[in-house]
Amino acid sequence: MLKELLSKSVEKEASKVLLLSGGLDSSILASISKPQCSVTVALGNEAPDLQSARVVAKKYGLGHLEVILTEQELIEIIEQVIRIFKTFDPMEIRNTCVVFAGISKAKKEGYREVMTGDGSDELFAGYNYLRRYFSHLSDLDAEVRRLWSIMDFSSKLIGKVLKMDIRLPFLQEEFATFAKSINIEMKVGAHSGQLWGKFLLRKCFEAELGEDVVWKPKFPQETGAGIQKIKDFLCTSISDSTFDLGRKCALSDGVRIRDKEHLRYYQIFRKFFPIPGEHDCTHERCPECLGCLPRASRFCRTCGAFPIVSS
Repeated sequence: MLKELLSKSVEKEASKVLLLSGGLDSSILASISKPQCSVTVALGNEAPDLQSARVVAKKYGLGHLEVILTEQELIEIIEQVIRIFKTFDPMEIRNTCVVFAGISKAKKEGYREVMTGDGSDELFAGYNYLRRYFSHLSDLDAEVRRLWSIMDFSSKLIGKVLKMDIRLPFLQEEFATFAKSINIEMKVGAHSGQLWGKFLLRKCFEAELGEDVVWKPKFPQETGAGIQKIKDFLCTSISDSTFDLGRKCALSDGVRIRDKEHLRYYQIFRKFFPIPGEHDCTHERCPECLGCLPRASRFCRTCGAFPIVSS
């Protein structure tokens, strides 16, 4: 039933190009849709996603494009991401850069739509942090349902800005409704001595994709693409004295800077936007940057502060 409905969803959301990390979700879409082209993004040539995506692309005969970024190219993308998303949250920025670079490449190659695996982690309890709930499934169910109520994806705004159509098969209405109806006990299961999220999804595609893909550990986008290495690059390019001065200046804006990477992103943010505390808020402000917090938010989308308990 799951495979049949997902196949129908992929058919409805058909695209000639797929953002491919070589992880479970994008590999499932590659196996079903066999698109004309796949795109993988990496900082340098040693990112884990590169080899994984090459294997999947070769298996399904996909035309495969790799976007191998230099540090300077990534910093240029970072500036665009900060301007679009109005944030200086390092984790959000690093993850979003992968999506931005991939969609931008598809556009440059003449495509007008891109398929992504967005939504699978939310629907099937795939995020690594959800492991803390695996021994208490009622708590896991509550947390997953909370995710459904707030889930949003950077690909959609990037698509709007770049005038690209973003196809999201996992979130196609019929399939998403079915996925939400699946009992939480079927979304978590044991394999090789440990518990895994997305268990039912993995089992359904194990024969097609093989164990190496299906039981591959979950990597955040920034890790799989090697984007997290930009932090070390920025830390070596900003002196301690410059950092101390910049941190003091930010503090006078009401913003607490955590490290040199955070400072660099805040400085870029200020090129485009006023200090966060100057924005009008209808409810709470972040204690770390004075930016506006969405109601019941656990983290600040402006500066990345976490955890935050809002009323």
